[in-house]
Amino acid sequence: MTNLPHFTMAKSLVTEEGKLLFKQWLKSPMQIGTFASISLKLAHLTANQLEVNNNPTVIEIGAGTGRLTQALLAKGVNIDKLAMVELDPKMCDFLKCSLQSLYQEKTKFKIIQGNAERLPNLIPKTWVGKVDYVVSAIPLMCFEEAVRERIIQAALDVLNPVTGSIYHVTYSPVSPIRFMEGDILQKRVVSLWGNMPPGFVWKFTPKRYSHNFS
Repeated sequence: MTNLPHFTMAKSLVTEEGKLLFKQWLKSPMQIGTFASISLKLAHLTANQLEVNNNPTVIEIGAGTGRLTQALLAKGVNIDKLAMVELDPKMCDFLKCSLQSLYQEKTKFKIIQGNAERLPNLIPKTWVGKVDYVVSAIPLMCFEEAVRERIIQAALDVLNPVTGSIYHVTYSPVSPIRFMEGDILQKRVVSLWGNMPPGFVWKFTPKRYSHNFS
């Protein structure tokens, strides 16, 4: 496991990040969801939901420019057991650049450009069914319910069937998949009302694995 520096970004990268997000948001506001990066506090509160002592396998979907990715790494997620999925190719390029800037040596990152609806086909085949956490920052509230359901189902399909969980970051205090409450237990585990805009983290666990929902 590569040693990681403290979660920081050079001012030049922060500036470029802001420009890129705003530009891509103007092009595809529904896909990007917001023109501002996730706040550092919300990113760290999200990462803190994960138990990393057992060296978990983690998939991040909607990785964007890497703010949440870096919080996960700072938390102690092993870079070798983390895959980042992002639909926007320019975001993927920035993500690789921003992560590489944090290292003294060359490090291989699993950065995957693709649609999270096809998650089982995007990640390493040996990971399917063994993923401990899927961490999502995809703006689900911007999509139709059918799209939200496909994304969540794809995440469920790669999880460890006994212990896996999904953590979803959103700017809505309402669960984006409450229409699936018949099948999935949904618990808001972070409420950051002072964030701008207010930020929230939801934990999703299939009801058939309800013994793991806490």
